[in-house]
Amino acid sequence: MLSLESKRWLCFMLADVFDIKPTANGIDKAKLIRGEGIYPYVTRSELNNGVNDFVCFQEGYELNRGNCITVGLDTQTVFYQPVDFYTGQNIQILRCEELNAYNGKFLLPPLKKTLSIFSWGGYGATLKRLKRSKIFLPADDYDEPDWSFMEEYICEREQKLRNNHIEYAKSKLRTGGGGGAKQLNLDGVRWKAFLIGDVFVITPGKRLRKEDMTEGYKPFIGASDSNNGVTAFVSNSNASEDSNVLGVNYDGSIAESFYHPYTCLFSDSVKRFKIKGREGNKYIYEFVKTMIRQQKVKYTYGYKFNEQRMKRQMIMLPINDEGNPDWEFMTHYMQAIEERLYLRYLESKASPFNTDSEQ
Repeated sequence: MLSLESKRWLCFMLADVFDIKPTANGIDKAKLIRGEGIYPYVTRSELNNGVNDFVCFQEGYELNRGNCITVGLDTQTVFYQPVDFYTGQNIQILRCEELNAYNGKFLLPPLKKTLSIFSWGGYGATLKRLKRSKIFLPADDYDEPDWSFMEEYICEREQKLRNNHIEYAKSKLRTGGGGGAKQLNLDGVRWKAFLIGDVFVITPGKRLRKEDMTEGYKPFIGASDSNNGVTAFVSNSNASEDSNVLGVNYDGSIAESFYHPYTCLFSDSVKRFKIKGREGNKYIYEFVKTMIRQQKVKYTYGYKFNEQRMKRQMIMLPINDEGNPDWEFMTHYMQAIEERLYLRYLESKASPFNTDSEQ
């Protein structure tokens, strides 16, 4: 495996490495032409590679060519864009002839390090400041950026990750769902409405102010709708520390929920759900969270999903012959869904795995 420590690194002016230009005419989101979306609409968002939406052809606006790096002014977000795209306002575009999908990914961490000196508002990543900025990169024998090394480095690591994913998926087929394979059909399943408070023990999170957080490796769960609810990683401990639990937001992204198998802390905007009278598992909690999310339309910022309303909220669950929640069915059903996804991955054209050659 190639090593970063084995390479000589040099400092380069950003303007010497890239052709840097602002987007010619970024589109305000309110002015987007709605239609079947095939082109990414890239904004200053920190999520989803900066893609805020997919849009149709936008008459009168430039379609930017792919194979470039986008930088968000103020947010200092940095992403490689592989395909043609439109942008929102205040996006800078970096290009160079040597750029490709592999060395482009290598460049993202060094670029983020370079941009870390900028901030929101008066000191954002303007075109003038970007051109004056410097970046550390691996260098070749001619003191130029070593594009081949960067490409090979990422190729090696992507192949290793791909192999790991394949082996993991294969191991799940050997030891995973199995018995759930016959449980993919919901036809004939009996359902019943249950009060959440009759089925789950609900416990609160605990407030932890940002200024009191100590950086660490423990997930901190906030009232978010992305990244499995993880908003920070801390080394703090408090009474909210828990694991193998369903976190449900009563504030923020209301009624959004995520399963947490790992030990983590919960903010005071997130409640913890555990099944009464038995140990839950990821399959049960993944099934239940779908039923809870169906209630999102009922709640808003002014009508929060607080603990009292949670306890009184009814959700539909499959039942057994005794009329109780059929936890075994939920487990087998979700195991079968998981197994089907692993099979789909292994059989996909994007995967180098070939079932015939493995026999």
